[in-house]
Amino acid sequence: MGSWMERQIYLSLGTLLLGAAALEIDACPMDGFDPAAVNVALDLAERGYTALAIVALGYRSEADFNVNLPKSHLPAETVISHL
Repeated sequence: MGSWMERQIYLSLGTLLLGAAALEIDACPMDGFDPAAVNVALDLAERGYTALAIVALGYRSEADFNVNLPKSHLPAETVISHL
């Protein structure tokens, strides 16, 4: 059941990200968090929930110095494999 539930969450997560983009809201899904710590911090277990994903939502600030910094991306040939 856990594996099925996780797949369903990721389908919903994709919809959340698309909806946020359509509303011009910035969204950043995060990985590598400690689900047990999040569960404790938000009292999720007491409500019958567990953390599977975290998404930050908001609006960017033009005052953020990072907005205008050059970005570094890997070449397409490095990350795409043609089968």
